[in-house]
Amino acid sequence: MQENRTFDNYFGTFPGADGIPPSTCLAKSPGSTDCVAPFHMPNLFPTCDLPHEWEHAHAAYDNGRMDAFVWVEGTPYTMGYLDNRDIPNYWEYARKYTLADAFFSSQMSESLTNHLYMVSAQSGGLMGSVETVEEVEKIRDDPGGFSFEAIVNLLNKGGVSWKYYVETMPPTADEKMPPDILWYLLHPDPKQFSLWNPLPAFKSVRENPVSWASLVELDQYFQDLEKGTLPQVSWIVPAFDDSEHPPAPVAQGMWYVTKVINALMKSPYWKDSVIFLTWDDYGGFYDHVPPPELDAFGTGLRVPALIISPYAKSGYVSHIPYDFTSILRLAEKRFALPNLTARDLRADPMFDAFDFGRQPLTPVVIPVPQDLPPRKRVEPYCVFTPTLPVVERFAPTVVKVPSTVTPPTVDK
Repeated sequence: MQENRTFDNYFGTFPGADGIPPSTCLAKSPGSTDCVAPFHMPNLFPTCDLPHEWEHAHAAYDNGRMDAFVWVEGTPYTMGYLDNRDIPNYWEYARKYTLADAFFSSQMSESLTNHLYMVSAQSGGLMGSVETVEEVEKIRDDPGGFSFEAIVNLLNKGGVSWKYYVETMPPTADEKMPPDILWYLLHPDPKQFSLWNPLPAFKSVRENPVSWASLVELDQYFQDLEKGTLPQVSWIVPAFDDSEHPPAPVAQGMWYVTKVINALMKSPYWKDSVIFLTWDDYGGFYDHVPPPELDAFGTGLRVPALIISPYAKSGYVSHIPYDFTSILRLAEKRFALPNLTARDLRADPMFDAFDFGRQPLTPVVIPVPQDLPPRKRVEPYCVFTPTLPVVERFAPTVVKVPSTVTPPTVDK
């Protein structure tokens, strides 16, 4: 599970997918006739993190009109997109396996709630993320923790092995913990709650020795592949530097993911595995498809999703609506487990992406170049902080579509 991208941001120009409509141009401000059209955003374009809180997402969504991203985000960068020139490995997986163009985040909000849906099919009533170190520590230190059910409890009861792999990044000798929530993402600990690792905050996980031992560092994933001890269900989450979360380098994150996938493809586990490669939330980037309103919490905006398996349909684009609970539903079907909530009960189990009646696909191992740039440590990131206007529907306007669009300049 990578970070902060919409489908249109990564696959909006992919052939055969429900991509960016050619006439798209979004108003710069409510009622304005000036607009910003989508533009190619080079891979190393140094964009800041875009606002993507609950209120920003809902304002940009604009009751399904999907027309307020530019003025809500406060920057034209929301309209930038990448393509095969920038993320060739992801496009290669899409060409050889299955791409889902109707995969939605589970809640129209940020990281924590969507990571919760990925393990529990709900957010426990949270409608957004936590914003401060104090809030993180309050959840981390709460002896009651999250009290709702997580699928790992069902896996334990069903005798299904699992692990939650977290890429770690120890601080350097001269780094001290700043009063910033970013610290928990720059230097994650598998057994410490963070926005991308909610399981340590579950009381049931803390109190179960099997569950607690299943929260491990990413290095163990590669060891498990070599030793033949890979569990039946695995989650893999990155440290910030490899997450593709702006301003983390996209290419660096792509090669991190490629190494993870290559390792499984080269192992005996490939023959009967499926990899779901997804991104957790929209991250402030534009998408043109209104998400289905399943309940008061979601779904959220579309995110990229790839289904990589010997039994995935090759070169196929699935148009069936999915979200993170669809992955849980497939696991529940596979291992004969009960559902967690109404969301995963109703979720499509993604069988449309598979063909179990034909010859299995061979692995597409993408060689990792020897001359990759040195791994970059991400500096504390900048954030665009526009003042969010009162969310009101502005009158329909006729916008002028420029014949050419020049990417906006960025102050260093």
